Amino acid sequence: MKKIVLVSMVKNEADIIESFVRHSLTYADELIIADHQSSDGTWEMLQKLRAEGLPLTLERLYRVELAHREVMNRLTRNAIEEHGADIVLPFDADEFLVNTETDVQCRQILEHLDVRKLYGLHWRTYEPVDPEEARDTFLLARPCRRSKGFSANQKTIVGARGYIEGRPYELVQGAHYGVYLDDGQQVPMEFVPFLHTAHFHWRSRDQYESKIATSWLNNVAKYTVHTITAAYLKGTFDLLRRHEIPEREDAPKDMERFDLAPHVPSQALRYTSGAPADLLSNLMAAAEQISEQLAETKVLQRKKLVSMILVWNGKEDASWKRTLCSALAQTYPYREIIVLCMAEGRPPHLELVHESLTLLLATQPGWTRDLEDCVHGDYVQWLLPGESMHADKVQKMVAFFEMQDYVYAAAFATGLPENDSAWQPGRYIPIDGPLVGKYPSTMETFFLQSGCHPVGGLCAGLFRRTGMSAAHWLEPYFLDGQPMVFVMWCGLMQALGTMPPEVNSVAILRDDDCDVPEHVTPDAFCWHHLQWASALQMAEESPETADAARAGWKAFVSRGGAAVREQGNILASSPLYSEYLRLLEKARDMCE
Repeated sequence: MKKIVLVSMVKNEADIIESFVRHSLTYADELIIADHQSSDGTWEMLQKLRAEGLPLTLERLYRVELAHREVMNRLTRNAIEEHGADIVLPFDADEFLVNTETDVQCRQILEHLDVRKLYGLHWRTYEPVDPEEARDTFLLARPCRRSKGFSANQKTIVGARGYIEGRPYELVQGAHYGVYLDDGQQVPMEFVPFLHTAHFHWRSRDQYESKIATSWLNNVAKYTVHTITAAYLKGTFDLLRRHEIPEREDAPKDMERFDLAPHVPSQALRYTSGAPADLLSNLMAAAEQISEQLAETKVLQRKKLVSMILVWNGKEDASWKRTLCSALAQTYPYREIIVLCMAEGRPPHLELVHESLTLLLATQPGWTRDLEDCVHGDYVQWLLPGESMHADKVQKMVAFFEMQDYVYAAAFATGLPENDSAWQPGRYIPIDGPLVGKYPSTMETFFLQSGCHPVGGLCAGLFRRTGMSAAHWLEPYFLDGQPMVFVMWCGLMQALGTMPPEVNSVAILRDDDCDVPEHVTPDAFCWHHLQWASALQMAEESPETADAARAGWKAFVSRGGAAVREQGNILASSPLYSEYLRLLEKARDMCE
């Protein structure tokens, strides 16, 4: 049996993305989807579909330009080399594979394709008869009409061996055909019998206008206003600017009613709301993304070096590889990688690193000076075991720092996870606005009283080198090589408080894409609260933080009592639970 993988690059397809995913999985084994900074809920719907257990591999694209050709070729190669695909279908989200000529299933026909060939696939325009009716139901089950003939264009189906082992070629934008890399000539194709692509480019006026407006901006960001690539977008964009109703230049002149429902497996949708596309909202989001990239481009010209410190605890598990790959995936190019080894030996997977790399053994006290000598960057990014971050995190943080001089530390935060229960550690700083700027002493007080630190752990932050030096490079906050993340955040705020007042501000930035774990293990709960208690004990010794410590102990007792009552039988599975109970009892005595 052949492995069939569909790859797609999507943006603002909330009205059809669920229909697309569920239908495509009736013939494909797996979908690899790259989301191009959707602003309409597409990304969130994809995450929900993956959470169901559907075979989806998802990634986010951190570039504003419409790089369809580059992305689809990369995804195609990835499907073959990393996912073992024999057949790859490079489709957009508005393209549905159907067979309306015979009773043979799409999967059966695909199974008989030659993995050494590039195939053509007929393309046919479809659209809903009534765009406003039943928008929350499976698209292919809705009444529709279609062009009476096939389009002059076509789609492709890629045989894996021919793409990887044969004469090198790549797919053109839109994946309509392939061209050889050596001479630019078109790759020969034969058309797949019976199958064709049902292309739902237009589904409603609101969807169409939103799609055209945002796509044109992204297209200009890659090329120029004066481009022949996807130039049809420009005319419609100009009409929208003049508040005129655009004519559909691509609309077929002669269409016929056609019922697709008997030809495809039915699908029940769970997440499609049917809400109309919000042109203004999507257009403003695209404009903001382009403006942000302009600022980041200016900052990139300064070539500020970031020192990325990765902590290895001696374990050769998947969490270390995830952390290392997260560092290597960063889009920010000016960086050095320093691996701080808390155990003897050589960390695995270092063959993946093809840039500046330093290994520093930190099994003996006093490694602060050695680390400071190794760090050459203006900024410092920590990654503790198991931590990971979005690929554009460092680039966005450096741009933030470079555009304002007074910030010494910044971190991403988000709101509390849904269904947050009382026994979970309060590790997450909820933030209502886009940014909160505070003095370090204010943040330290907040940490102590709430038991919270920024979601994502220490990697949520980026720090100026001078601030990290003031915090002794965090060496005091490792316990037998184990990082105490909560204590680190408190210690950092205390150290930054000694810096000149005009340059020691701390910024917390809102990022709703932060990965907030849905469940917290008993070990994580107990370890977090033991750290909280340790920070409170240290804070009691300072007149500046004694009041915050007293308030923090009360919160510690209140939260701990609720946790023991509600989840004590679960927490008892942690070997740290008895020590946690001892501290909780001691705290109760202090607060009475």
